[in-house]
Amino acid sequence: MKLTYWVAANLEGDKTDAIIARTRHDCEQKILAYGNPAEYAQPVKKSFLYDDVFDLFEMATAKDGGRGMG
Repeated sequence: MKLTYWVAANLEGDKTDAIIARTRHDCEQKILAYGNPAEYAQPVKKSFLYDDVFDLFEMATAKDGGRGMG
């Protein structure tokens, strides 16, 4: 299976401050809603493959946020 999402990195903060969304439009709307668009990079499309739900869980919870994600 394939998971695709959009991410806008926070230019002044930590990786955990990035905005993620299902679509580019949703990501752009969240950037505007959070107040200061200059703090965020342009949204970038990311995707990765996984075999099943357990595989996805393992990647998401592994050291450093997952092996092979994004």
